[in-house]
Amino acid sequence: MAPVARELGPEVPSTPAALPNNSHTLQSRHVTLEGLHESHIPSLWRNLRLWENGHLLDYLPMLVPQSEDELWQRLSKMSTERGFVLYAIKADPSQVNAGSKGERNHTEVLGVIAYLNIVPENREIEVGGVLFGPALQRSAAATEVHYLVLRNVSEPDSPGLGGSSLPYRRIVWKCDRLNHRSRRAAERLGYVFEGRFRKHWIVKGRSRDSDFLSIVDDEWPVVKAALEQWLDDGNFDAEGRQVRRLDGIREELSRSTAEA
Repeated sequence: MAPVARELGPEVPSTPAALPNNSHTLQSRHVTLEGLHESHIPSLWRNLRLWENGHLLDYLPMLVPQSEDELWQRLSKMSTERGFVLYAIKADPSQVNAGSKGERNHTEVLGVIAYLNIVPENREIEVGGVLFGPALQRSAAATEVHYLVLRNVSEPDSPGLGGSSLPYRRIVWKCDRLNHRSRRAAERLGYVFEGRFRKHWIVKGRSRDSDFLSIVDDEWPVVKAALEQWLDDGNFDAEGRQVRRLDGIREELSRSTAEA
């Protein structure tokens, strides 16, 4: 009997990716990302102002901490027990938008971001644990943060992966289906909706459905180019307002790539 022909996926290198090393600092014009350390906590606590911004944790599986010490305990536990690779986001609160002038002093910690659910053998990684203080939200610096964490794991031989690693193939974004702002933010950056896990978690006594989105490696060149064009100074007027929208830039690049 002749063997049955079966359709199989394309062959790909099976070498695992390296784990991200947050001792390597990620830096750009508006922000500096450093591996989270206890010394970052006083500034982070001051800029998050969780005693009046507890809503920032509404969709995260984390109760509102009542002190700096409690904030550090919870974040460090995420790292030691759950494998999060956490970064402190440092910036100058007065210069987080395009068009702001003068020397940039990245001394204040305005938020945190993390890699999690890392599967090196599949070269899959999630970006999450996103906690941006008010000064960082909806700023050019916030977009730059995401550009840095995406580039760090998407480029061959990235210094943040040790300098000799294959890049990750799939970068995941996961959010509560009711967190419409998070999903819109992900899609603006270039993440593509994949589907929904129904009754995925129980968070703070409430049922949660989770939406999954991703950027895969063959999408990265267009996503990267769009982010770089959007972040360019020429894309902002004298008041720091964007000239072209990020999703519009990406759509143009996608069409050009398809027509080439």
